Amino acid sequence: MATRSARAVIAAALVFAPPAGALELVVEAGPEHAAVAARVRAVGGRDLAQVTELLGTDPGAGTVRVVLAGEGSPLAARVPSWVSGYALPPLATIVLFPARVPSYPDRTLEALVVHELAHLLIARAAGGGAIPRWFDEGLATVVAREWGIEDRARFAMAVIGPGPRSTAELESGFLGDARSAARSYAVSAALVRHLVRRFGTPFVARTLRAVAAGTPFPEAFRQVTGSSPEVAAALFFRRETFWNTWVPFLTSSTALWMGITALTLLAIRARRRRDAEIRARWAEEERLAALRRQPPPEKNDPLVN
Repeated sequence: MATRSARAVIAAALVFAPPAGALELVVEAGPEHAAVAARVRAVGGRDLAQVTELLGTDPGAGTVRVVLAGEGSPLAARVPSWVSGYALPPLATIVLFPARVPSYPDRTLEALVVHELAHLLIARAAGGGAIPRWFDEGLATVVAREWGIEDRARFAMAVIGPGPRSTAELESGFLGDARSAARSYAVSAALVRHLVRRFGTPFVARTLRAVAAGTPFPEAFRQVTGSSPEVAAALFFRRETFWNTWVPFLTSSTALWMGITALTLLAIRARRRRDAEIRARWAEEERLAALRRQPPPEKNDPLVN
C-alpha cells in the first residue's frame, strides 16, 4: 500500500514538474490574478530551443520568480505606464503588469513572458556583463515571437518619419515616452534581425561569450563581426531601411493607387488650366467682336490724343 502511494506521488510529480531543461516559474500573485498565473506557469514548460539556440546557452532547470503586480501597487508606480513588464537578472525575477497587456512589442501574455525570460537568459549568457539596451531588447523581441505586420508598420513609420537613425538614438528612445520607446523597440528588433542575417546566427552567442569573458561589448562585437556596432548599424539604416520600407511601399497596391490618384489630380488641374485659357480667349474674342460692331465715330467728334 505504501509502495502504491509512493508511486502515485512520483507519478504526480512527473506530470506536474517542468520538463528537463525547462525553467520553473514560481508565480507570486493575488487571487485576482489566479487565471493569469496559470497561463504564466504554463510558459515555463515550453520548449525554449529557439531562445537557447540563438543565445548559445542552456536555460537549465533553474527557478524564476514571477511577480504579478496590479496597477495600484508600488511596483507599478515605479515604472512608466507603458511598461508591461521587466526583468531583474541578478535576482532571477520577472515583474509583470497583466492590466497593461497587450502593449507593444508583446501583444500576448505568453510573448511577454518569453520576452522577459529572454532578458534573464541573455544576461546569463553574457555573464552579467554590460550589453547596450538596443541589443538586449532587440534580441528579446526577436526570440519572443515572429516579425509581424504591426512590426513592419511601426518600423516603416519610424524610418520614414522622425525615427532613430543610430544606436545612440535607439538608446535614448527607450528613455522617452511610449511612442519613442515603441519606435526603438521596432527598430532594434529590425536591426538585430538584419545583423543575424548578415553575420549568421552564431555571431550572437559568440558575442555574448566574449562579453562574459570580460570583453566590453563594442570590442566583442568587433572581434566577432569585424565591424563596430556603430558602423554595422549605419549600414543597416542606409541600406536595409530602403529595401524593407521604400521598395515594398513603392511596389505595393497602396503606392499604385496613390500614383493613380496623383496623376488624376494632375490631369484635373491641367484640364482646369486649359478650360480657363479657353474661357479667357472666348472673352477676348467677344470683346473684339463687340468693338467691331460699334458704329464709327462722327467726323465732327473731337479727337483726344
